[in-house]
Amino acid sequence: MKPIVLRMLLFGVLTVPLTAQSQLETLLSSSRLPFLKSAKLLQVSSYDTTGGNNDFVSIPKDGSVTIAQLKGPGIIVRIWVTVFSPDEHFLRRILVRMYWDDEPNPSVEVPVGDFFGTGFAYRHYVTPFLGMSSGGYYCFFPMPFNKSARIVFVNETGMEVNSLYYHINFYKLDAPLGGDAAYFHAGWKREPRTKLRSNYVILEAEGEGHVVGVNMSMQSYEKGLQYLEGDEMVYVDGEKMPSIYGTGTEDYFSSGWYFNRGEFASPYHGLLLKDDSLGRIAAYRFHILDAIPFSKSVRFTIEHGHGNEEVVDYSSTAYWYQKEPHKKFSEMPPPAMRIPLRLAIPNNAVEAEGSLVKSTCPTRMEPTIDLGAEWSSNAQLAVMPNAAGDSVSLTVPVAEESYEISLYFTKGPEYGNADIHVNGIKVGEISGYSKHSLPAKTILDTVMAKEGTVTVTVVSRGKDLNATGLKIGLDAFVFRPHRKFIIQWYLIGPFPNPRNERLERLGLDMVFPPEMEIDLLKSYPGIDGKPVAWTLASAPPSGRVNLRMFEPNELVVVYALTHIYSLSDQRVPLLLGSDDGVKVFLNDREIHRFLKVRISEPDQDTVQLDLKTGWNKLLLKIENNFGGYNFLARVIDPRRTLIVNPTRQK
Repeated sequence: MKPIVLRMLLFGVLTVPLTAQSQLETLLSSSRLPFLKSAKLLQVSSYDTTGGNNDFVSIPKDGSVTIAQLKGPGIIVRIWVTVFSPDEHFLRRILVRMYWDDEPNPSVEVPVGDFFGTGFAYRHYVTPFLGMSSGGYYCFFPMPFNKSARIVFVNETGMEVNSLYYHINFYKLDAPLGGDAAYFHAGWKREPRTKLRSNYVILEAEGEGHVVGVNMSMQSYEKGLQYLEGDEMVYVDGEKMPSIYGTGTEDYFSSGWYFNRGEFASPYHGLLLKDDSLGRIAAYRFHILDAIPFSKSVRFTIEHGHGNEEVVDYSSTAYWYQKEPHKKFSEMPPPAMRIPLRLAIPNNAVEAEGSLVKSTCPTRMEPTIDLGAEWSSNAQLAVMPNAAGDSVSLTVPVAEESYEISLYFTKGPEYGNADIHVNGIKVGEISGYSKHSLPAKTILDTVMAKEGTVTVTVVSRGKDLNATGLKIGLDAFVFRPHRKFIIQWYLIGPFPNPRNERLERLGLDMVFPPEMEIDLLKSYPGIDGKPVAWTLASAPPSGRVNLRMFEPNELVVVYALTHIYSLSDQRVPLLLGSDDGVKVFLNDREIHRFLKVRISEPDQDTVQLDLKTGWNKLLLKIENNFGGYNFLARVIDPRRTLIVNPTRQK
């Protein structure tokens, strides 16, 4: 391993006076491995100074320990630690801080797991720079200093850290480093809920230096991976347009197609974790041969809001070298705000933001909802259940046949139990007590067939209220419609979807035979002149019609046909989701057009259908670029008067 390690150390690219530079080249360059070394390698460790076998240190509850206090000039070339803590979230609740040359503010401040690349999980992986090799964390980034170096571990787990083992290896240099020497820095950021059209900021630094690495831990609130559409945008020295502009998050990590081949670890980039059940990704990239220089400032961001509107929990560690002084880091979030999401509250939810508090009267909210959309509000729910029960009233228009109510609440020793009533009928209960504060979720189904006020009542039980009151830790709740999709369609295709010299897709606006006539018994020339004919297809109850059954299925167009029977002339909403573009024709008239690249989700487009009495022809035209190809569609019919059937059978 020594040649690999020394080769890596050369990439630190330290510019120093000739004598110091020659010394560093001899020490750190793999090509100089046979030459004698002019410096002394020293090690500080947690060895038992009594001669026993207790070769570790403990960190008291809410305390810290300095594991290295070094005098310069020197350069740290290896850090190794292993930690035992009874806290399951110690990777995020133990901090690593490093100080150079007696500076008052740390140049490194990162949770221990994230510093070594594994903020989500205790996960084995190996690179030349950072890793966790079968239980031990290591770092081979070179860390120069002139006067002093101090490394501190801070315990914010709320309990004693039983054992911390460590080695710090450093060369004691003969001469100070020159004025052009850059110091190692690492900083951590987290944005628990991303904001639409607001880039996530990985790093904001001021001074002169270069970026050498990033790791990111990301989790969706909807268990999807659409957030990977976010591009990296790096602004150097105050530029208004980024000089580095990427094509997608997984592309930045030198992968592709939403990391479709799974986890790996390579020297310069890797995917440490991919959990599709949680929409969770952990990846790293080192800028070794492509370090990003800056002379005044750097702002390293990930795009959010164009193609990746999905709300996400982002956290990241940036690694860079720069001359001192550095910009002071923003305040580290408290330990409870650093641990990974244990319960992902959906995007469209009423957030209570913590435990319910005492209130002299119920909080009432009367939100409006878009037809077919999940009920959402920015209002804060803050009511205190009492013996009689407090309530929250919601006015729900006739938009759906039924809704699902999801309550998200926290369990804890100080929390009590409660019954949940909807319109006076008990539909569920909260069991709030737990030895550990862990989130839980309960889902309540209720049917609202007419417009009116829906009253959700929380009735406490099982404990007597005392002077401090009984808490119910409700975090958020969601009203979500029970969606009934159109699952039977006549389909025909594929037809061509050519591109022009500007790579614009033309097929959506080209007229193919199904727009001129509907004859279910005829066939027509499709892509490459091959004959295509109508076929009756059924989707699963989820409503997603998979069009990748057609070959080919990229740069193509497919039509979908059904009929709607109405007892009267009326207007009803059609709710669509498509991958990618879509046109809607009602009774041979084009009424909707969308042409962009997107991943299909329920209810992305709302199209008003002016139905006439009797049968109405609904024709969809769905075009695809590359990758996924499917659509979803449903008609809102709260009075249940419509018949939707491709064969026009009543």
